[in-house]
Amino acid sequence: MQSILRLIEAALCIFIMLIFGSLPKRLSLMAGEFLGLCLFFLLGKRRRIALKNIEIAQNGGLALSASPSKTVRSHFISLGRSFSELSLISFGRDSLMKDIAFEGAEHYKKAKEKGRGVLIITGHCGNWELLSLACSWNGFPLSVVARQLNNPYLNRFLERLRTKFGNKVVYKSGALKEVLGILKKGGTAGILMDQSVTENEAVITEFFGEKVYAMKIPALLAIKTGAAVVPIFIKYLGGGRHRAWFEEELKVMETEITEADAVSNTKFFLSCIEKYIKENPAEWLWIHRRWKLSHGRRY
Repeated sequence: MQSILRLIEAALCIFIMLIFGSLPKRLSLMAGEFLGLCLFFLLGKRRRIALKNIEIAQNGGLALSASPSKTVRSHFISLGRSFSELSLISFGRDSLMKDIAFEGAEHYKKAKEKGRGVLIITGHCGNWELLSLACSWNGFPLSVVARQLNNPYLNRFLERLRTKFGNKVVYKSGALKEVLGILKKGGTAGILMDQSVTENEAVITEFFGEKVYAMKIPALLAIKTGAAVVPIFIKYLGGGRHRAWFEEELKVMETEITEADAVSNTKFFLSCIEKYIKENPAEWLWIHRRWKLSHGRRY
């Protein structure tokens, strides 16, 4: 029975994506933004989580140019637009990739030339799925670390999208060993490292001044392999256009105390994401419970 329900769920989602993907680009983006606006009003629980997260971040230094409610509304609209963009690409509208201005390639190439592998870090910022596609589209394919969706039919569909231009997907269940191998061979791996994780996967550090469980794998991988760590981000510019960019390689801090290094480097890596959020507050995934450690799992 569960398998049938998941099949129906996947079929419905793919059907909606087909509709969005069949529309002219401008209409599809407008439809996606309208969908996001509807979800803002319909998903009260997620809206309240987002507003609470913004309140926490404001106490930690986030300054908004609009009200928290307007920021959350803009965020939902952004999510809906991202859905449209992925729908367009899923159903053959690859020309969308030409509307992404890709900058900072010299930072990636310089890091790649060291021959120790490149660890690309980012967060759930802007259309992060589009960002990984933009990497491979522009000649920088990577292995993307991802969590498997609970719905296997949707997971297969999403995997085909993620690998469309040459990327590979590494699922979290066996990621550490596989990514170690990729980096030791001089390859490139990408990790989203901004969400809360379980205690055994985490170090405790700060994000917007609050204690959080933060993913320690990027720091441990960088320390163990000597891989270059390069942040990457994407921002929506309007009119269907995006700007994506590599930042300069981060200097990994190393002493003889691995655990302390994992904490200090994780905090350093997260500071890049924090900076992005401060500059683009509507473009981060506010609907996730990020501060479970300091505010409880059900705030």
